[in-house]
Amino acid sequence: MIKRMDMFFLEIPLYEPFTISLGTSIKSTNIVIRLVSKEGIEGWGEASPSYSVLGETIEAVKESLGNFYRKVRDLEVDEIEKLYDVLMKYPGSPSAKAALDMAFFDLFGKMVSKPIFKLLGGYREHIETDITIGIMEPEEQAKRALRFINQGFRILKIKLGLDPEKDIERIKAIRETIGYEPVIRVDANQGWSVEQAIYVINKLAEFEVELIEQPVKWDDIRGLKKVHDESSLPIVADESVKTPADAINVIEADAVDIINIKLMKSRGIWGALKIIAISEAAGVKNMIGCMGESRIGITAGVHIAQALKNIVIYDLDSDLLLKEDIVSKGGASIDKGVRKVGDTPGLGIQSLKEDMLQLVTTFK
Repeated sequence: MIKRMDMFFLEIPLYEPFTISLGTSIKSTNIVIRLVSKEGIEGWGEASPSYSVLGETIEAVKESLGNFYRKVRDLEVDEIEKLYDVLMKYPGSPSAKAALDMAFFDLFGKMVSKPIFKLLGGYREHIETDITIGIMEPEEQAKRALRFINQGFRILKIKLGLDPEKDIERIKAIRETIGYEPVIRVDANQGWSVEQAIYVINKLAEFEVELIEQPVKWDDIRGLKKVHDESSLPIVADESVKTPADAINVIEADAVDIINIKLMKSRGIWGALKIIAISEAAGVKNMIGCMGESRIGITAGVHIAQALKNIVIYDLDSDLLLKEDIVSKGGASIDKGVRKVGDTPGLGIQSLKEDMLQLVTTFK
């Protein structure tokens, strides 16, 4: 059972403005929670709200966490299915639910002295993430691409979706700069119409792009299917899939090749497991991505990525775009794109820079 929950505000600037088709960010603004069990064990979680994707704000996260905590504080830390069941009965912030799920898993892992990825499957010992480049002029994107390749990254995720013709120029400029050995993934973040998507995707095929993520509006499943049917490249659903029911929807429509999971969308690890099970049963592979999490949330993502076979594409890099790292010891490591969590129980985060955390309130 839980003795108390501490809620913290965390704001970290990005190295540079980050633009996607849905808008521009200059900082990551999140809520971090610490659950303390009756035995004095601490479990950490993080909510990274997205208004453009989930319709939530920091204030909504704060309010939801207070409401949710009162409903789940009497649960045992290993009652994760009960936790999910209770949270899904009530409206409120999806990322607040994800933070509670994450903190419960951290406590559970510590209670049984196992890292989360070993509890969930323990399939692999490390993963290789891409690194993301926001929308900018073609020559600037090419410069960023070369810089990341020189840092040892082998996989790039390129944001497009504002201008179809310039989007083609962007990928052309990047390929001319870095060559054809590094992997390029494209994410339009719903930025194209169906007709634009079909046109751009088939132009990008000559530049050996690996996949196209969320080419059209999230709720246009019929349009997504049309793009999928006419695309020469694999199509990934991101914003279109937030829940297990959404996964069934796009799979039954035969609209995608891959489903991208994000813990903030899925209401945490347990919700992600349900989407993964549906995907695997249908023969659809999974990608795992992120919103604007610090290394706290990214560490949870790396755990589930290492745990399960069906997750084969990794986009766990939001913390790498931040000027500061909240984690001082432990958590997911990074070495030239390779990320891993070790055998430390729970999330494996051993200490945080708590001076970066601003206490909002404590619930008992």
